[in-house]
Amino acid sequence: MTDIELRVLAGKCQEGIATEDERKAFDEAYQLLLTRHSFWDAELMGEKDAVHKEIRKSLFDQVSRYKTKHKVYSIGRYLSAAVIVITIGIAAYFFLNKADRKVQALATRIVPGSNTATLTLADGRKINLNNAENGALVKQTGIEITKSADGQLLYKVQGTEEKADHSLAYNTVETPKGGQYQIILPDGTKVWLNAASSLRFPLSFASLKDRRVELNGEAYFEVSKDKAHPFKVINEGQEVSVLGTHFNINGYRDEGVIKTTLLEGSVSVLSTYAGSKLKPAEVIIRPGEQAILNRQGIEVIKKDVDQVIDWKNGDFIFEKERLRDVMNKIGRWYNVKVIYDKDVNIDLTFSGQMSRSKDISEILKSLASTGEIKFEVKESTIRVINSQ
Repeated sequence: MTDIELRVLAGKCQEGIATEDERKAFDEAYQLLLTRHSFWDAELMGEKDAVHKEIRKSLFDQVSRYKTKHKVYSIGRYLSAAVIVITIGIAAYFFLNKADRKVQALATRIVPGSNTATLTLADGRKINLNNAENGALVKQTGIEITKSADGQLLYKVQGTEEKADHSLAYNTVETPKGGQYQIILPDGTKVWLNAASSLRFPLSFASLKDRRVELNGEAYFEVSKDKAHPFKVINEGQEVSVLGTHFNINGYRDEGVIKTTLLEGSVSVLSTYAGSKLKPAEVIIRPGEQAILNRQGIEVIKKDVDQVIDWKNGDFIFEKERLRDVMNKIGRWYNVKVIYDKDVNIDLTFSGQMSRSKDISEILKSLASTGEIKFEVKESTIRVINSQ
């Protein structure tokens, strides 16, 4: 059924001129729409109690008029007619009176993330990379920083590294919630930075014995090979050492663990928690393995690497993933706050694949289709509700 046909049927039902077949057709369409809109959006649909009261008054007025015109019908027929009109009237109310006015506002308010980041230079200056024009942004100590047309930040050594000023100066690239960015470091290493993350790094590695960067949040690395200068990624509590390889580190502080996943080569994962007695304190992982580090130790497991770097490839891939972890990812990417009712089981697991470019309503609809939970969306907050 097309949108126009649905509206025509709704109009006929509201006016009381629909045939029995037309009412059945509309009712079937309505039930289908309910399964596709299983979360309640108070901003889009209005407060539940107020909407219910308004619908009941309007529909019982219609039933009263219907009763006056058909005096020979029994009370059972009146109630039957009321049930039909109430069912189709709710759909007509939502899709005719509310959706047209507010659905676009919702889409504008909560949108998928994009290439957005802030560059903080060694002298404290900040550059909004979303607003900065493509091309050369600034020159620092023999390094030219350029923004490319496809949303990359490139560090290029002017001349040779030996001629560059080797004073120890650092830059920081930081993404907000709803942002991501790609950086090409002076040694040619490529870094993809996920939402709500930051990377701090020196302008030049030439005078340093190792290529050391500091990460908060999540990033994917393709490290340029240099046997003489190991590449090291420092998180709070962890140090990862490599020579040249591809790997992902997820180290959001609010998650309590650091997950390092290897795609190519080999890496050493070392715990740097002060005074802890971790067993083991250091591990070597190989492609397809993930090291999970916390204050109690390091665990190595097999992991589907496609699921780990789903964010880099523009997807959400959930494989028996806990509700809280799923909603953390959604909250960071769509820049929304997530709250939970007390009776919600945050250890529910979900599996599935969805594009990160989808409207948030489609993402929530897929999660709610399990029948375990439902959602209310108001402004930039998502409330998770137990539907059992």
